[in-house]
Amino acid sequence: MNKAQGRLLIIISVLTVALIIFQMVNDNHENPIPKPVEVKKADINSKLPYTSQVEEYDQKPETIAYRIWFDFIKSLENDGIIANPTFTRFTKLSGDENSFVVAVVFQVQLPEETQEIDYGWGKMQNDRVVPNIVWKLTINKEENLTYTLANIEKTTDTQIGLPPIETLKEYHKKAGIKKLSKSIKYEIKDEKLKVTYDNGQNWKVVPVAIDALFSGGSNGAEQQLLEGSYVITPEITAFALNQETKVLVSRDKGKSWNEALVSNQLPSLRMLKLGFTSDQDGYLILTGDKTMSWEAHFIFKTNDGGQSWYNVGSVDETYDLVTDGGFINDQLGFISFGEYRYEGQPPKPNLYRTTDGGGKWERVEVPIPAEYQGYFTVAEIPTYLGTEGTLLVNQGPEGDYLGGKVLAKFTSKDQGKTWTFAGLVDPDGVLRAK
Repeated sequence: MNKAQGRLLIIISVLTVALIIFQMVNDNHENPIPKPVEVKKADINSKLPYTSQVEEYDQKPETIAYRIWFDFIKSLENDGIIANPTFTRFTKLSGDENSFVVAVVFQVQLPEETQEIDYGWGKMQNDRVVPNIVWKLTINKEENLTYTLANIEKTTDTQIGLPPIETLKEYHKKAGIKKLSKSIKYEIKDEKLKVTYDNGQNWKVVPVAIDALFSGGSNGAEQQLLEGSYVITPEITAFALNQETKVLVSRDKGKSWNEALVSNQLPSLRMLKLGFTSDQDGYLILTGDKTMSWEAHFIFKTNDGGQSWYNVGSVDETYDLVTDGGFINDQLGFISFGEYRYEGQPPKPNLYRTTDGGGKWERVEVPIPAEYQGYFTVAEIPTYLGTEGTLLVNQGPEGDYLGGKVLAKFTSKDQGKTWTFAGLVDPDGVLRAK
């Protein structure tokens, strides 16, 4: 290598180093090292004790806990620590009116500038929502309507304080309830009622005027039959007719029909509950002549497969609105009259039972647990698997506990004379961690 080549190599090296330094400086100028995000620490218990006032009508520990939790969580929201808090439920765990512990399950959203690790709320989703946060709140009563939140204990038990919980599918399996085949159904089209037993490949026209299926005010435009007013199975297909009160029955998948008069002496009807408990035994529970919260009800039965019907009477001196009714077999039957209200007491189920085919009825006590009294108020008709009965109690038309869809489950082994609380049925999955 001569001197000229050596000088050239030195110049190239110097220029290369200079270029690298220039690029580094320029990159740092365009992409400066980010400053550490200033994160607000959330030491929840440092805000305790936290005192709040409730309303005069707030009596339940769960309601009192909600009031205090709402105020407390609002203070965290005002501090910019959380956003969009929503709760799933409040459940009393222990204590008395002076000091008690309530579990709350809720979720929050973390603001954009915060880091979840500094909060300990739980695992954050992509939308910055932290679901299924569970706190155990220790609350002490002070003077008048003042309560103090003394301690918050965190836990990961999303089903804390709850009894056994079943999905609707699990309930159906345990209760022996089989879904109706989707291939067997009806339709009302072109003012004709039709039935199919092969998912619509073949249809049979039911020989009945559409107006006869509904009330006197029908204009023939209805597309859905009254719930409970029909039975469609391969063995028996039957429709209760609202006008003149008849029952139309087929035992050969709609090839032939028998029409039987039930009664021509009944008022305008609101509800028709038709069912068969055997090949020959069936029932028809009717309600009508409704005035405000009062109405009459009538119970008819058949023992010849629906060819003839006879009146077995009604529940004596009971005129509340019927919400459900049915028979388990020819002798054992139930009728639900919605809520039973007594002055100063929370509403409870108003359920009656017969063991002699409908001649005599007695009121059945449904033991709603203390923490659910006033929530579960309307009994459905029990189902039976062998000798064990299963009863669901829903929240009625104004129910708002967890959205109003959760039901209380009871079981019986003495033909429904007594019932035992067995847990909750959660059709929408609101009680289960996602």
